[in-house]
Amino acid sequence: MLLDFATGQVLYEKNPDEPIAPASLTKLMTLHLAFKRIEAGQMSYDDPVVVSRNAWAANFPDSSLMFLEPGDKVTVGEVMKGLAIVSGNDAAVALAEHIGGTVENFVKMMNDEAQALGFKTFRFVDPHGLSPQNQVTAGEFARFARLYIQLHPESLEMLHSQKEYSYPQYENLSDARQAVTSPEAHEPITQMNRNGLLWTYEGVDGLKTGFVDEAGFNLAVTAQRGGMRLVGVLLGIQADSIPEGSAKREAEGAALLSWGFNNFVTVKPQMPEVKPVRVWKGAANEVTLQAAGGTPTLVLEKGLESSLTASVRQEESVTAPVAKGQKLGEVIFAADGQEVARLDLVAAEDVPQGGFFKRIWDSLKLWIHGFFNR
Repeated sequence: MLLDFATGQVLYEKNPDEPIAPASLTKLMTLHLAFKRIEAGQMSYDDPVVVSRNAWAANFPDSSLMFLEPGDKVTVGEVMKGLAIVSGNDAAVALAEHIGGTVENFVKMMNDEAQALGFKTFRFVDPHGLSPQNQVTAGEFARFARLYIQLHPESLEMLHSQKEYSYPQYENLSDARQAVTSPEAHEPITQMNRNGLLWTYEGVDGLKTGFVDEAGFNLAVTAQRGGMRLVGVLLGIQADSIPEGSAKREAEGAALLSWGFNNFVTVKPQMPEVKPVRVWKGAANEVTLQAAGGTPTLVLEKGLESSLTASVRQEESVTAPVAKGQKLGEVIFAADGQEVARLDLVAAEDVPQGGFFKRIWDSLKLWIHGFFNR
């Protein structure tokens, strides 16, 4: 699935409703719940995280790790970086336990949140995505990725565009580990972001990669060029080896983004003149109209922007009372003669009923007007 970020318009889709295990794309939901808690003032980036034995890196051999150990002195912000940048499965457990108390409670929070957001295919059984029983579709996950960026735009610069992460720093070490080493002798483990497109594709600044044997190679990617941001999700890329799969995922992600940037353009159309609407029996004789939500952003196939037109359909008159926001017309945008979007025109202010004599006078004028136009 490929979406335009600004409008949510689907630019390309293939098998968008096929359920598949998201693998480490699961971690975007884990991060979403962390950001949500921080934004609600229930948690801060500087809060210390207790690394339990459940979150010990040794529990996740041959997988992506932040390299947490019990007793580490680590904060929420550091764990979020370990989760997003180097895809640490240990970091996912540490964050889940910090927020939910237990992994089981946190997984329930994940599923409750997915349901609250309206995603019907999402099913989570862990906070990191190692289980093939986790489930999403490309269509719904693309919409979730777009929503994630809308709700947490700071995540792109803070987490997803970072190319490397080094952990543990000396100050992260437990007292026992600090006792047997020195700041000068200690060297943190530096790992690269799993999203190779950060290096190879202009404009990419997120989001997440994933892999499990049962699903293949997955990618949620976003890039911005010339004021246009795209969001793409690819699931189930097959390959015979991890290096081959990573390269194929990167190539297909780049191809999808390039197709979008090469074939579409975003346009801020010029709004046509909109006349006020006559109000009968009101405290005012007319009401002005405004575009609901302001001037829209349109996504057009390249080359059609010069043919873009806008026409207005609106009520000639209306009887009071009129409520602010009441729909009284619409603007229809067309390109090359084909409709591409509609925009509601709504009352810009309330117009209450006029006084008794005003209502009587307007009623008489309406009767005369109707009589001579029968």
